[in-house]
Amino acid sequence: MSYSKILVGLQGEDSFWLKLNGDVRVPWCVSLESYCEAVIKQVGIKSVYVDLVGATNLDSTTLGVLAKVAVYTQQYCHHQAVLFCANEDIQRLIISMGFSAVFDIKDGFGDIRLNFRDLPILDCTEAEVKEVVIAAHKALMELTEDNRACFGGLVESLEKTRS
Repeated sequence: MSYSKILVGLQGEDSFWLKLNGDVRVPWCVSLESYCEAVIKQVGIKSVYVDLVGATNLDSTTLGVLAKVAVYTQQYCHHQAVLFCANEDIQRLIISMGFSAVFDIKDGFGDIRLNFRDLPILDCTEAEVKEVVIAAHKALMELTEDNRACFGGLVESLEKTRS
């Protein structure tokens, strides 16, 4: 398996940071969504920052979960999450997925010193993973017509195989 790691941290008591490193794929999806949703819904969280500077690859499920993070931020913090991305390939990918509609995308940031901690990968069932994969791809489909066309068949197929 390729190297991947997700780190989380708070800046002060009101700014939540999420840092994705390496090749982040489906095995992270349940942990990432569960943790982010719980933190962003907390009273007092005002800002959400997603750091993709160390990311080398993100699969479509991870992208969908990040889209959901952006939606949670708009709902609960009442403004856009900020996404930092310096990798040109990933930047092209996130823009093509419609992320500029839900994130304030920047290519870098200054020296931020936070005490990050590792987000563990939760043990989960195949059914739990499937539900997050479906929801993540539906979130992507909400962003653009191209995403709807690209992922509609996958979502339909996965929904048919629900237990």
